[in-house]
Amino acid sequence: MSNRTSFWIRTFQEARHTGDWVCVPRLYTRTTAAQLASDICNAHRRQPHTVRVRGIAPGEQWEAYWSPAEQGPAGDHLVYVRLAGPLP
Repeated sequence: MSNRTSFWIRTFQEARHTGDWVCVPRLYTRTTAAQLASDICNAHRRQPHTVRVRGIAPGEQWEAYWSPAEQGPAGDHLVYVRLAGPLP
């Protein structure tokens, strides 16, 4: 059995710990980066078992945005996440 932790789980843990924006350590196409950011921002509106990104705890609200990667090939994009806080 593996003790590996998903990079998503590690990224959300880091964002919880720092309280600041954290870059997801993967490159994405523009469309995928936009979809991931949208999914993360709206995860609190979904049933917990339907959230597509691992590591978001029930009751948490996240902010996310995407932008072109400054390093790497043209067309690569990054996603950034920050914990907005618990749901009101």
